[in-house]
Amino acid sequence: MSKYSQIGKYGLMTALLLLPSWPAMAQKVEAPGGYAPLSAPCSVQTDGTCRPLSADAPLPVAPPQERLVLVSGNEAAAARTVLGGRYILSQSCGAYGSLILRYRGADGATMLPLVTKGASDATTGTSVYLGNAAVVDAAISGTTGCNAILSKVP
Repeated sequence: MSKYSQIGKYGLMTALLLLPSWPAMAQKVEAPGGYAPLSAPCSVQTDGTCRPLSADAPLPVAPPQERLVLVSGNEAAAARTVLGGRYILSQSCGAYGSLILRYRGADGATMLPLVTKGASDATTGTSVYLGNAAVVDAAISGTTGCNAILSKVP
């Protein structure tokens, strides 16, 4: 092999390596009906669909609000699961015995007392902190005309 043919062979290989790579051709992928294109950021709607971000479907800017009625008309409601965070327990009864805010314990069955109220709050309620997916309820005894609400603080 001559000296020039070797240079030519290596020069051709070098030239091929230095060529800019061709851009890959992207395939268009379509999401199932009712969903945003797979490459667009989206906002999950209340019906579970995902809409592309727009003025009609913006990113959420506030945490979800919760307002749980624990006792209404002196009747305790069923246990409820909360999002977690800081809550305010507001309650008022015509006559007090006790109102107990309870949470489900680690065993998954026992309801443990968190706050016991024997009188109305003088101002804005009682602040409590609950973990994510905590299960809470209220137990009342010796009360009349009692109502209690647990509200998430944004």
